[in-house]
Amino acid sequence: MFFQIFTWIFSSLLSFPGMLQRLPIQDENDIQRLSEVPSMVFNDGITNWGRIVTLISFGAFVAKHLKIIKLEHCTRQLADNFADYLMTQKREWIVQHNGWEGCVEFFHVEDYESGLRTVLMAFAGVAGLGASLAYMIR
Repeated sequence: MFFQIFTWIFSSLLSFPGMLQRLPIQDENDIQRLSEVPSMVFNDGITNWGRIVTLISFGAFVAKHLKIIKLEHCTRQLADNFADYLMTQKREWIVQHNGWEGCVEFFHVEDYESGLRTVLMAFAGVAGLGASLAYMIR
């Protein structure tokens, strides 16, 4: 499940430039069209943390583009549009899934290296204990 969502997010990140080209932004009036993007992301009725994070990431990508084209003052409107959608249309889902803590928990990746280190240290400790006992028995 995590791998599928990661793949979906990664493919979305790669497609952001193409998405932006289909939504040409040249002036402040074009920002209003971007308010339709959140409903497009969730138009199939599926809500998950991957899609929410992708929407927020796309908003950040567009904000960076707005800065480049000297429309930096429009980033607030963009952020408000995306946040309003999430807090009105997806609020219940977000609350049911523990809000920000649920998102962090969902994307938490175990540190396998420290787990492996613990196992190896335990093995070394048991082997050392066994060697000590064998030496003392002699």
